[in-house]
Amino acid sequence: MAERFYSGEPGGQVTAREGASKRPLDPRFDLRKHSPPGLAPGDSAVQLALALLADALDNDERALHLHEDFNCRMVTLFPKRWTITRSRILGYLNAIENDAFSAT
Repeated sequence: MAERFYSGEPGGQVTAREGASKRPLDPRFDLRKHSPPGLAPGDSAVQLALALLADALDNDERALHLHEDFNCRMVTLFPKRWTITRSRILGYLNAIENDAFSAT
């Protein structure tokens, strides 16, 4: 299985690429519409976090549960142009969940 890459450009254009296939990332407003809408880091970083997690996890419930932590710990640190792999997202989520589990 090819690695999936997510890339963001200034203005909120985000693409997902896996092998030769490239597509725009679905913002997943159907799950939750944060304000302001869009996928640019900064003001709408929480929507970007939700979209990335929903796509990478293929699990909407888990994405909804974890996207705010992922936003605070990762997405808010993204520069104007960024790339992150699906495996790196999953690694960060494991760390977030381990931190939450050990805190209880």
